[in-house]
Formats: sequence, structure tokens, C-alpha cells
Amino acid sequence: MKRQSLFFTKPYEIEIQETTLAPLNPGEMLVETLFSAISPGTELLIYRGHAPTELAADANIAALGGSLVFPLQYGYAAVGTVIEAGDDRSAKWIGRTVFAFQPHQNYFITTPEQVIPLPEGVPPQSAVFLPNMETAVNFAMDGHPLIGERVAVFGQGIVGLLTTALLSKFPLKDLLTLDLYPNRRAASLDAGATQSFDPSKATTLLQVRTKPAFSGIAG
Repeated sequence: MKRQSLFFTKPYEIEIQETTLAPLNPGEMLVETLFSAISPGTELLIYRGHAPTELAADANIAALGGSLVFPLQYGYAAVGTVIEAGDDRSAKWIGRTVFAFQPHQNYFITTPEQVIPLPEGVPPQSAVFLPNMETAVNFAMDGHPLIGERVAVFGQGIVGLLTTALLSKFPLKDLLTLDLYPNRRAASLDAGATQSFDPSKATTLLQVRTKPAFSGIAG
């Protein structure tokens, strides 16, 4: 079977390269990718050639071996369906939708130990945000907001919005957010923020600062 994979080949250049997949070993399984999320921070650094080449691509993710030297694969949030198995042990996974830390590619080989099965009712396009939600959960735990407290979240990118959505479930007095972009502020209100402000406007900052003290969580 042929696989198409995205490679960063040099600054500002990417290629879709085709390779032949090896036969499955016992315990392995073949996953067809449904969605693969882009990390706008890290991947933009790689795309521009600004990533530190002396560092490992990721010391904790087996699928991202090697360094950040061109050419390289990247991407670490993929959701797909198991379509083949290497033996009876992994055969029970066929047909299941799973999350895996994998680069951008239409097929990948993995093992049951390296995937997370999606709970029933979780859409694949939502499950690709699992690493971002993990960060949002850590922010909430580190910030330990109190009942009736006023909380502010600075930045409403992916992690910031997920943090806002998570905190909207807390019994807070107010949930304030700040971001430069109007569309992000609108999304923030949809996610459960009480109010959302443009931090570049001095009057807005003054309005926020004159309110009672609040906890700040960077998002």
C-alpha cells in the first residue's frame, strides 16, 4: 500500500511524498487518517526554518524521531480509523476510531499502546484537539479559580478558547477574556466568556483594571 506524507523540505517549502508501507508486524495495526491538526506555533517555526535544529523533534513521541533538520515530517495530533491488524490481538481494534500522536499522513502504522480510543459521541474533528485541551486543563488546575471569583484569560487562540470553555463550567462571578482579534473575541463569548476585551485599547484595559482583583490565566 502507498502512503502520502507531508514533508518540510526547506524553509517555506513543503512536499507530499509517496512511500510504500511495510507489512504489519504482530501487534501492529494500520490506521487511515481522518483528521490531522496543525500546530500553528511549532509548525510555523519549522516552515520558516526558525526551529532549533539541535533539538529532537520530540523526545516523548515515538512517531517523531530524529531532529528538526530538513527534510522532516511533523504534526502530532491525528485521528483515524483502524482498518487492518497484524494479528488477533490487534484485530479487535479494526473499525475503531482512535487518536494518535502522528505526523501529517494519510495512513500510519501504530500499536494499541500508542493510541487513545475515542469515547462514543466524540466527533473525530473535535478529538484532534486533545493535546490542546490537556493544556487547558493544566491551566485551570494551576490557576485553581475559586467559587465566585472573577477570572481573566489572556489570549483566545485554540488553547485560550478551550480554557475559556472549560472555565465557563465553573461557578465564577465573571469570566473575562482579552484578545486583539475581533473574531476570536466573538468566539470567546460563544465559548462562555462573560465579556471579551481588546487589550490594545487603553480605555478597555483601564475598565478591566478598575474592577475587583481577578486571577489571570494565560491562554
